[in-house]
Amino acid sequence: MTVATKRFEIEPVRGDALPEAATFLERWQPAPGRAPSTPPGRADSPRMLRSLQWMLLDNPLAATATDHGLCLRDASGLMVGLLLSFPTAFRAGDRRILALGSGSYFVEPRARTLGFYLFKRHLACPGYAFFFSTTCNADSGALWTTLGARAVPHSDVEYVLPLDLEVMLPAVLAGRTSSAWAAAVARAAGRWAEPLRRRTARTSTGASAEPCRDWEKLAELSRRHRAREWITSERSPSFLEWRYGPGSALPPSEICVFHDGRGHEGWFALGPTIRGPIHGRVLLDATWPRDTLSFADVLAAVTRGVAGDADAIYFRPRPGVDYDACGRFVFRRRREPPPVFAIPARDDVSLDVSSLDLVLADGDGGLAGGDSW
Repeated sequence: MTVATKRFEIEPVRGDALPEAATFLERWQPAPGRAPSTPPGRADSPRMLRSLQWMLLDNPLAATATDHGLCLRDASGLMVGLLLSFPTAFRAGDRRILALGSGSYFVEPRARTLGFYLFKRHLACPGYAFFFSTTCNADSGALWTTLGARAVPHSDVEYVLPLDLEVMLPAVLAGRTSSAWAAAVARAAGRWAEPLRRRTARTSTGASAEPCRDWEKLAELSRRHRAREWITSERSPSFLEWRYGPGSALPPSEICVFHDGRGHEGWFALGPTIRGPIHGRVLLDATWPRDTLSFADVLAAVTRGVAGDADAIYFRPRPGVDYDACGRFVFRRRREPPPVFAIPARDDVSLDVSSLDLVLADGDGGLAGGDSW
């Protein structure tokens, strides 16, 4: 049903509206260094549209959704606001539940007051246990909070494992000072500290890791090692192939199975990231037998797998993991504001947001980036 206002209308986004949605997003989320454009136009590149088609139409759960979000239109029918959404399957104990993720929340200034009602209607979509987003900024995070959502605990924390201090120390210092003297000191400190880091780095004795695209095997390992006390994404074969396979619209990622030499195995997925001069890897997801291996063992296998190819590994905290045991060179830093918010559906008030075990691969397609309104 279309909800009418004096000047604008709220409508569902159907599949045939995705080209228009891609054009809208390119206007309001332009390439770095280019200002948003007010007049409507045609998408300069099919990349945005391909990203939306992959996230919304190719999604293995696409058939469970009647639409792909909501949009605002002015009296002439022009799209002036957008909130896209996608279903995601989770496991809570023995229960399979569906949640609705969201992203690409943009509203033009002239329709800004309608953004609240657009979002409120999104949270009223039936059939979902909870609603979440992993790409919130300060504005959309404040709106989530106003409507009763909570930031997922520790989602504003990031851990960094340097793999090359000669690169890392000068890069970190460059973000704090422009002093040439300080930069020279940082480079010298990095050259001195790097041999010490290598000598003290934890190694994975007997461990080996190799690329794997056996989606059935990866899904079975996920099922076997799932921490049942947390609400985790359902890593089904179809989901894993969609997210990491050749049809993904995201940058190519590495997914590897690792073995510790004692018969224990798990897997991890890495994505590329470039932060200034730092060429790193982001840990997108990992599953392992928590009763026999620590996360430090997983991190050692990851480190061994990317040795010489990355300057650092970045990863987000997960519930029940002791990161203090990962070594003296793992650094913890805060990232404000929290990017991950969630709220239970009205008829599922028993769901506790603090029990969510969200990884970077959950919603990391981002539907073309961070939220705004």
